[in-house]
Amino acid sequence: VYTAPSARGQGLAGALCTEMMRRARAEGARRAYLQVEGDNHAARSLYHRLGFADAYAYHYRARDPLAA
Repeated sequence: VYTAPSARGQGLAGALCTEMMRRARAEGARRAYLQVEGDNHAARSLYHRLGFADAYAYHYRARDPLAA
């Protein structure tokens, strides 16, 4: 979920995620997974408030260090 800088801090991302999970559950979903950059502290904080917990981290590798 990306929130424009001018719209941050208004609870929009949390409301959107909550509604998406509500709709998914109504359609039969029983699990939800997220991927977020480790240094995206605002998103990680939101997702933790929504009940998500860290499971594992990805480590990306490239031959060209400028590729990432």
